[in-house]
Amino acid sequence: MKIPQLLFVGISLFAGTAHAQPSMTIYGTFKKDEHTQPASSSPRTALINNGASSSISIYGTIDGGIRHVTNTTAAGGSTTKQESNGEYYNNRLGIKGTEDLGRGLNVHFHLESGFNTGTGELDNRANRLFNRISSIGIAGSFGSLDFGRQPSVACKAVYSYEPFQYRYVHIIPLAGAVAGNLDGRISQPFGTVDGPRFSNGIQYFGKFGSLTASAEYIMGEVPGSSRNQAAKAIGLVYNDGTFTIGGAYTRQKPNIASIINTPNYRDQNQTTFGGGYKVDALRISGGYLKTTTAVTSQAKNIWLGARYDFTPATSLTAGYYRTTLEAAQSEVARRNLLIVGATYALSPRTSLYADIDRAVLHGLASLTPGKASGQTGISAGISHMF
Repeated sequence: MKIPQLLFVGISLFAGTAHAQPSMTIYGTFKKDEHTQPASSSPRTALINNGASSSISIYGTIDGGIRHVTNTTAAGGSTTKQESNGEYYNNRLGIKGTEDLGRGLNVHFHLESGFNTGTGELDNRANRLFNRISSIGIAGSFGSLDFGRQPSVACKAVYSYEPFQYRYVHIIPLAGAVAGNLDGRISQPFGTVDGPRFSNGIQYFGKFGSLTASAEYIMGEVPGSSRNQAAKAIGLVYNDGTFTIGGAYTRQKPNIASIINTPNYRDQNQTTFGGGYKVDALRISGGYLKTTTAVTSQAKNIWLGARYDFTPATSLTAGYYRTTLEAAQSEVARRNLLIVGATYALSPRTSLYADIDRAVLHGLASLTPGKASGQTGISAGISHMF
């Protein structure tokens, strides 16, 4: 069966009248942001009436999917596996709390942990309990000021003009390419997820009408230096419901040594910008991300994609992503990725999903030196929000 026929059959099977899947964003707690929870969920909330109100919410997502990829070895072998950390949407369990201080102010905290569906283990090598978010802050009409581990300013900016909005993060390279702590590893922007968050950070997030402004300062906490391992960033996003335009700039000095015994801190700069257009059931978006490091002279990502909602229950998203690595102004690796994904909402919280993708690898990324390597992937599964 050819790919277009397969997609048509999938769309036909997915036709229905169920409600569309709600959106859960990567944003931290902000008083005016109504999308940090699924829009139709009913979080478990406790109110304490002692002159001011307090609330605690528990939420999360759990995803179970199967993925098959061809040409995963130089000999041409394929791999089939269960992506237990979430194929379509990463697993998470979160707790959020807010206390109203009066005068338009609140104090809030946000804890979010990632886990593995198949084993129940934490989904990170460092065994952090709250590896996704661990923050506390204060918010008011000025915005929100938060302290701790959070998605980076660059991560939040890219979310606004990324076609899949961080779905399929183990396939699509952007979540692993945006600025963030490397956590002792060197990031390879071909789908690995080790960069979208900063630890030990102070982050400002302000939403004023259609404009969102953000900034952060990350403390390196390296003895004898205020710059090593530190980072700073600014971001701006404009979204009026039809047009989106935004970007972010990050400057950091990470430890790029592959052997931990001898730290090697180098300057790293990252710039991203992009935009989108939404009309009726169609959303088109694209962007650019460039990282200049001491490991690779330049790492570039460009992308373009679109989403179309055929019915309130059924949507189709397609995107093209091109990643290149350069050293001494010469390209050393390239990955071209085309991915098409369909979702069908069984309910406001539960969705079936399927995707087909094709990646072509060149240079150092190739499985066979000197030759291009092509990989075809197919995924299918179920995702639930609570």
